[in-house]
Amino acid sequence: MINEAIDEKVVVDANIALKWVLTEADSQVAQALLAEWKKKKLAVFVPALLPYEVTNILYREVRAGRITFDIARDGINLILRTVSLDFSRDSALNFRAMALANRFDLPATYDAHYLALAELKDCPLWTADTRMWRAVKDQLDWVHWIGEYTVS
Repeated sequence: MINEAIDEKVVVDANIALKWVLTEADSQVAQALLAEWKKKKLAVFVPALLPYEVTNILYREVRAGRITFDIARDGINLILRTVSLDFSRDSALNFRAMALANRFDLPATYDAHYLALAELKDCPLWTADTRMWRAVKDQLDWVHWIGEYTVS
């Protein structure tokens, strides 16, 4: 079980979403998290950039011969049916992502958009990005790394 009371919503990053459809380290953990969120009827939010990120990574998997186009297409469809995309037109989200990337010395703002969205939605962010999690874990207690979750 998750170690804290969860609100009715959660933000998840592309690293976790991809584990729902690819066989990777911690895929079973990501799938268990998703099952728990569905059981609790949580809304799973992601920034609008997630489809581009997952499509690119799945395409790389196709090019490398690890999956087929059909598997990639089905994976994209599954992920997009599971999450609620936040198409915020408010530039404040982008500016906040830039400020968070700067604050935590992140090399790009992509990951910081997940941080900014979770902050805006006032909910936990779950990530499989160890580098980002290490950068923020001591200051942002609402950011959770996939390794914190225990599959029961």
